[in-house]
Amino acid sequence: MKKVFITLSVMFALVFSGCGGNAQIQTQPPTLVIYHAGSLTRPMREAENLFNKENGGNIVFKDQSAGSVNVVKSVSELHKQIDVVATADYRLIPQYLIPKYANWVIQFATNKLVIVYTNKSKFSNKINAGNWYEILQRKGVEFGFSDPNADPCGYRTHLMFILAEKYYGIPNLAKKLADATDPNNIKPKAVELVAQVQSGELDYAFEYLSVAVQNNLKYVMLPDELNFGNPKYAAFYKQASFTMKDGKTVTGAPIIYGITIPENAPNKELAEKFVGFLLGEKGKEIFEKNGQPFLPLKANVPPEKLPEPVRRAFGK
Repeated sequence: MKKVFITLSVMFALVFSGCGGNAQIQTQPPTLVIYHAGSLTRPMREAENLFNKENGGNIVFKDQSAGSVNVVKSVSELHKQIDVVATADYRLIPQYLIPKYANWVIQFATNKLVIVYTNKSKFSNKINAGNWYEILQRKGVEFGFSDPNADPCGYRTHLMFILAEKYYGIPNLAKKLADATDPNNIKPKAVELVAQVQSGELDYAFEYLSVAVQNNLKYVMLPDELNFGNPKYAAFYKQASFTMKDGKTVTGAPIIYGITIPENAPNKELAEKFVGFLLGEKGKEIFEKNGQPFLPLKANVPPEKLPEPVRRAFGK
């Protein structure tokens, strides 16, 4: 009997405190689980911090970055409960998640494919937009890109090799560039290559312009026909295609980021509020400062069918 009394006393002590027996119920802080493309890491963190500050400061963000293919597969194959999904290629969301795991996708930001390097990189004083493909094939030059089966920056690099062959009129250029890449220099997500370039382990890496800007790296700005950043060349981009190991085929297209809230989101109401904030003026300012300018927002459904907090970003 004494043991039971002690146990009950401890339980009551945890629930009640202060004089008069006023109940002090312990509550868990609100939590948002966000999975996003690696290239979204910095602007996403800044958006989270500002949103948290404006909403009481007690929100816990469980934030995970990965290659965008792996991000969507975390929902469709691993069946994880995620509140917000944001990818570097909006097309992955309808391809893998709609209609079974999500109802809508919003296209919101863009980027460009570039080659990053430092002053320590071999031939750094010679590389430019007209000779980069020749420099990368030189003996002793180490360059890398992300896994095309996991990360859009990786498959965009492969697509760009194909387009470069057409653009420069050099037979077999795509294969030559792919063969010149050491398999050890292919990483799950492109941002993992940044530290290797900074340390001199790699001379060059294919990244997004935003990643170069955010990390103060030098970069070669590829021609618009090759950087996937100019909608004017959408028809040219479309001439290249790549089939991933899971059988899904991607074609060249302008870089457009996408965002959605999965149907099984554990904290859907707060997720809707956060996405509405991210797509609003303050989120737009954060992304543009980080080298990822917003596009006119576009959804796969009429704005009226979007959650009300998200709909507000469309001015509806």
